[in-house]
Amino acid sequence: MSWIKRNLAFVISLAVALTLLIGGAVYLFSAQSDAEAANGELEAKKNEYDTLVKREPYPNTKNIDLAKAEQVRFAELKAQSLTTFSQYSSVGTLDDASFKALLTRTIGDLERSAERKGVKLPSGSDGGSGASSKYNFTFSTQRRELRLAPNTLQPLALALTDIREFSEILFASKIHSLQHIKRSAIGTNELAGSGDILSKKVGTNTVIGAGIHPYEVQFQCFSSELGEVLTRFVGASNAYVLKTVNVDRPSGDGSDSAEAAPANPAAGMMAMMSRYGLRPGMGTMPPASQPNAAAATPSGKVGDIVLEQKPIRVTLGFEVVRLALPPASTQAPKATRR
Repeated sequence: MSWIKRNLAFVISLAVALTLLIGGAVYLFSAQSDAEAANGELEAKKNEYDTLVKREPYPNTKNIDLAKAEQVRFAELKAQSLTTFSQYSSVGTLDDASFKALLTRTIGDLERSAERKGVKLPSGSDGGSGASSKYNFTFSTQRRELRLAPNTLQPLALALTDIREFSEILFASKIHSLQHIKRSAIGTNELAGSGDILSKKVGTNTVIGAGIHPYEVQFQCFSSELGEVLTRFVGASNAYVLKTVNVDRPSGDGSDSAEAAPANPAAGMMAMMSRYGLRPGMGTMPPASQPNAAAATPSGKVGDIVLEQKPIRVTLGFEVVRLALPPASTQAPKATRR
């Protein structure tokens, strides 16, 4: 202890030096770890740079000019393709009275058009009474209600326009009868997936700024009328995107199920041969009983019906694609005061 007292200054300086040495070692290890992390990040950036440099096409001036030219070409192609899509029609300002007048006038026009073309429309329902009434083209709820939500008037008018346009296509194709039309729900008073309302919702495409409106229509016709319907859909001014086509042949008793196969396989084969004008002996056929063969085989006389076409039931699922109007065109024109 006496030595420490005599050399107190030396001991204090030694302790300070030791403390500084330990602090320097800690700082060195910390800086070394930071340097290793910085080296790793630098190596990762270097590898990323090498990958970008070696990637094809190389971002030189020539390739950048080609990319700009492709962007101009894409813009022209987009503008040209958008001409095939119809735009939202401007119906102006609507209230309950004006929409109901438009609805009544449109349904009346469709009824007269169907009557002129000889198309049978389905019978509607008055709701709780259950009595038959005229078909309302999916707008039975709107015709019963006295007040409609203001935010649903424009979408309802657009759906009414779509239904009028493709119904005219069906009537012009001279289908036999219209079974039903279904559309997406509009407003909270329409339950999706029930009655004339589809479970699908109206979609949007943000790339081209379009609305996608799904519909379903079912009707009866011959195959020639079906071809006429599809041809008119393709040549229509509106953009119809056909999604599903279901064709069913109603059974002879009027039910919607397909024709049931007979219990006797030989009789079923004979009926199939008679449908196409074949007779026993024209192919390898199993023998059939005489009554079934006599009933199914045509006599061969002139005027006998060999192949009789029956109406088919067609269900079309499609979408109507409409582009949004420019902001200046969406405003209703102001009324002028005299």
